[in-house]
Amino acid sequence: MSKRAFYTGVTPEAYNELKSKLQTYGMSLQGDSGRTSEKGVQANYNYNPEAKSLEISDLSVGFPASMMINSDSLVQRISEMISRYGGRSEA
Repeated sequence: MSKRAFYTGVTPEAYNELKSKLQTYGMSLQGDSGRTSEKGVQANYNYNPEAKSLEISDLSVGFPASMMINSDSLVQRISEMISRYGGRSEA
């Protein structure tokens, strides 16, 4: 089952830090939007620096990443990091 998350208040600095952290989970985000599919982690992403918003959609975690993390815990970790930098998760 795929997940979706939407965040507001995401500064460019927070987005760059998030990109660095996500690489440890197999998500390599190139640029402000696109699709990542590495090491079992797949997702679409769209960061809008003017609106300071980030949408992650169709997030799924398969093997081998599923040996370390699932999609719920990955979204939780992303949300925690975004909130550390002043952003917030939107329902």
